[in-house]
Amino acid sequence: MTTPREWAFGTHRATFEAPDLLVFRFVGPSRLEDVKRVLEICEELGARHPLYVISDVANSTLEREARDHLVHHSSEAWFKGQVYLGTGPVERAGAKALMLALYLLGRWRVPLEFADTEAEARELIARQRARDHALRSASVLHVHHDA
Repeated sequence: MTTPREWAFGTHRATFEAPDLLVFRFVGPSRLEDVKRVLEICEELGARHPLYVISDVANSTLEREARDHLVHHSSEAWFKGQVYLGTGPVERAGAKALMLALYLLGRWRVPLEFADTEAEARELIARQRARDHALRSASVLHVHHDA
């Protein structure tokens, strides 16, 4: 088993767990410089292999300038799925509305889910991995069958 790779920036932390899981723990306000660091980490790792991401935002806030930067500079190519922890009904509704708008604009097709605990988030990621694996397997079988 490989050792997780870790980052600390401000009061926030990120941990990469091979092969494809990135876990963020945000504490306190997330400012523009924090979001820029998040995007650097996601781009660095996601450029090699798309990631599943768990973001614990229970003890955090996202400043407007930071949120706008995140929306405009994230690349769906870096991600396979995202799960947010610690969101209330208002935050969930806002995130879903934002993701729907981006989806309708053709800018975002990454599955977004919400969980109440990290264990639940990891289970959601495991289910997403299994679905993704099944789809890849079916696609490979279909291609070989047609060949």
